[in-house]
Amino acid sequence: MTHDELLALLDKHMAFAEGFGPDVVRALRAVVELHKPNEFGDCSICVIRTVIDLGVASYPCPTIQAIKKELL
Repeated sequence: MTHDELLALLDKHMAFAEGFGPDVVRALRAVVELHKPNEFGDCSICVIRTVIDLGVASYPCPTIQAIKKELL
């Protein structure tokens, strides 16, 4: 699933959310928007932290993987 497909899935969930649901979906969407792949295939937010730690920031990062797992 691409980053854009994940955003579209969240938008679809937004259409069916009731009560506090829309706020939760908006919050998740904001997180997904931050964790987008950059031109090198790394997570744009995670790469900042992992460069300092010399870690890996490949996309999808653990944050995006967790969100996808729960939505699918």
